[in-house]
Amino acid sequence: MKKVAGLAAVMGTSALLLAGCFSFIPGKMQEEAIVVEKDQAKALEVDINFGLGEMSLTGGAEEWVEGSASYNMEKLAPQVSYTIKKDRGEIVIEHKNTAKPKLSKVKNSWTMQLNNDVPIDLTVETGASKANLDLQGLQLENLEIEAGVGDVTVNLGGDWHKSFTTNIETGVGKTTVILPSAVGVKLTLEKGIGSSTIEGFTAQGDGVYVNEAYENADVVLDVKAEMGIGEITFTVDQ
Repeated sequence: MKKVAGLAAVMGTSALLLAGCFSFIPGKMQEEAIVVEKDQAKALEVDINFGLGEMSLTGGAEEWVEGSASYNMEKLAPQVSYTIKKDRGEIVIEHKNTAKPKLSKVKNSWTMQLNNDVPIDLTVETGASKANLDLQGLQLENLEIEAGVGDVTVNLGGDWHKSFTTNIETGVGKTTVILPSAVGVKLTLEKGIGSSTIEGFTAQGDGVYVNEAYENADVVLDVKAEMGIGEITFTVDQ
């Protein structure tokens, strides 16, 4: 009886392990919408955690969030939650922990839009991914970006009507940040092991740089960046 019980336990453990392995095997492509409907909220807190694949984020949504996801692994399906406290909506968009499978056939692509008409506190965390964040036109109150091992492009160009703070933490990969020329920009860069390129800014010392509009600007973007071991480029829009 003990031998049978032991065998059953081993078989059960093996089944669990196999189930975990098979959950990471790519299958057929699936598509689904990513939507958070507009309601009475007067401001939004948006937290996006994207670990694997390609992601595009822009403004222009009619609802709070509009978009779609295309993937071939169930664990990469987007999970969207929304709660509202008083007049502030809290949105979390993420997928399950993928344990970073090194499978070349895994495909995951998310395209999302945020609403331009409401103030937004935005946090984006990326993993082994390629992300294009074109945030022009949004009403940003605060921006936090944490990049993993992929490439990230952040477009903050254009005209802004309100000052806000941006914190960027880079990892391994290439990060490109486009900053505005029409409003003031103060860039504070904490250098790491990687390399940095700064175009269109004047050095003020101690890792501080400003654009041409900064001295007389009523609106200022305060950008703080902490480098990892990759590459980061800061440039102004044309």
